[in-house]
Amino acid sequence: MKTSITEEMRYRQRLCEYAKKNGVTKAARKYHTYRQFVYRQLEKYDGDVRSLALRSRKPHHHPNAHTNNELALIKKMLRRNGKYGFAEVYVRCQSKGYSRSFGSMCRQIRKKGYRKPVSKRKSYTRYEGLDGAYPGDKVQIDIKYVPEEDIRFPAYGERYYQITAIDEYSRKRALKIVIVNEKSTHETKKFLKELEGRMGFPIKMIQVDNGTEFVNDEEKTYRISAFEKAAIELDMSLRRTRPYSPWQNGKVERSHREDQKILYGNTIFTSKKMLIEKVAKHERRYNKTAKQVLGFKSPNQVVSEYFSHVA
Repeated sequence: MKTSITEEMRYRQRLCEYAKKNGVTKAARKYHTYRQFVYRQLEKYDGDVRSLALRSRKPHHHPNAHTNNELALIKKMLRRNGKYGFAEVYVRCQSKGYSRSFGSMCRQIRKKGYRKPVSKRKSYTRYEGLDGAYPGDKVQIDIKYVPEEDIRFPAYGERYYQITAIDEYSRKRALKIVIVNEKSTHETKKFLKELEGRMGFPIKMIQVDNGTEFVNDEEKTYRISAFEKAAIELDMSLRRTRPYSPWQNGKVERSHREDQKILYGNTIFTSKKMLIEKVAKHERRYNKTAKQVLGFKSPNQVVSEYFSHVA
């Protein structure tokens, strides 16, 4: 790519040509500059105006620049833990002696090209979420189908799906694999009854979408579903999202996207036992993974610290 010729470069060329004919002192007086500047331009000038192009003054080295060891550590931790998010990578680097800020680490990842940037579509829909004030204040529940292409054992026409509950405050999750011919409230009711025991704290409110595995269609019947009855028995208030508005259950929907990226997109299940074990392992790993939104703490840490302060 050729250098663009600017007016400044033409000015310097005229200065050099005049200095060659009439001397440096006269050139400095005529062009209202000093002789050292004229000497510097003459050293660069080779007859081509592009040789007088302005050069970057950016230093080649910076005293606070990342060292090769630090960059190697970032790259290593990103390769091992990158699928769990940059917050987990940062915590792992800190455990190895890394002392830079989180933003500095992310900047190096982008600058060095260790991870390709992912463009995200901005949502313009306004919705005021109801964030939890303490563990159990609000829990989102939803289901996700296990991709059929990941199942490499006889399913005999049955579908496998994952029931997910995520606490708004701590981001702690509980997962369960369910095998049914069609979505029903039987399995979700069982999951709800054992949810407090799995989370480790009482639950005040649950939020679900309008799927038939949770609630009945109000336009078809006024009877409440078995899932709703279980919520009443457990003294949990039930909140339903607006129809066709999955972003209102954004935290659980986003966690499903992470499940696809980390687990289902990279694993082939050769037996029902393997599927259940892998999901259970993924749940434990998720609850021990640091999150930026939690101040680089894991969901388990947030829960334990909250109840230790309360006690």
